[in-house]
Amino acid sequence: MKNLIQSYKFIFIIICYFSFSFADILKPSNKTFDIVKITDENNKTRTYFHLGKNETMIFRKLEEFVEDDKGFYTIKIITRAKISPNSNSNKTFGLELNILEDGVERNKVLKYKKGISSAKKSSKSGFNYTQAGFWLEELRHLKDTEIMINLIDGSPELDVRILIDKISLRESDYIIKTVNKEKMYKVSFIKDFEDSTYIKTKGWYKLKMNKDLQFKIKGPKQIRVLSRSVVSDQNNYDFMIRENGKYMGNYMYKLYSSENDAHIIDNKDKLSLSGYDSFFINVPEGINYYSFSLSDDANEMVMKLQSYINKKD
Repeated sequence: MKNLIQSYKFIFIIICYFSFSFADILKPSNKTFDIVKITDENNKTRTYFHLGKNETMIFRKLEEFVEDDKGFYTIKIITRAKISPNSNSNKTFGLELNILEDGVERNKVLKYKKGISSAKKSSKSGFNYTQAGFWLEELRHLKDTEIMINLIDGSPELDVRILIDKISLRESDYIIKTVNKEKMYKVSFIKDFEDSTYIKTKGWYKLKMNKDLQFKIKGPKQIRVLSRSVVSDQNNYDFMIRENGKYMGNYMYKLYSSENDAHIIDNKDKLSLSGYDSFFINVPEGINYYSFSLSDDANEMVMKLQSYINKKD
């Protein structure tokens, strides 16, 4: 299976939609890893676990780290590498992330190029840390989900911190439309198998070869990108994102048929779709443009962008 190579410098703006202030830190399940206390750029001391060469860090029984395992959760992966305190250059590092959830495996290669930061080991050690590399993933089921992390070839040893937090319930959601007029689709899928009841969700756009989709979004804001592939004989589907014309990253997901008969009607033809995948983007302040495109020979897909409002107490 191909891997996702992510090289964009993510800037995570933690705003009211999600709060990691009270998130729980995950502890490795497979062995005892050295605990590293790092005082970060905000003079806060955080707990990391040291990942060495030829080691695999495994996290199991995620439900034991939360009070309530119902609903959706996000995991936030933070990594740093050691760097000389006098360094004027960037340092490249990366890890391979594997998530096994409901029998479906998601594989990603996360690669970063980061400069020096003011973060240091709490005990005097004579070196600094790079700026942090971030990655955010959504989990729908915690029970029996397994997370595995190991270094990519050529990466220095890393200190790793993983936070888990419940996604707040939402009162309503706002569908973001494309900047130009594009056909909007409704995705239908079975909600109740006993009476074969279908429900329809609106706001989906079809992403085709040589046919980019572009969205205008005013930040700061956190948006969710949902995607489904048109079912084919390919094993994966992937797409690329640009932010204000600059390359942001490639996203690749395993193509598996929807168990709920998800589909769209396109020119009176029924197109079967995969199960959905999603991730989040933190939009910086001001007007920003996000363009989505397919890579060569990629599978056609549908996608939609949403901005959420937290449910009021």
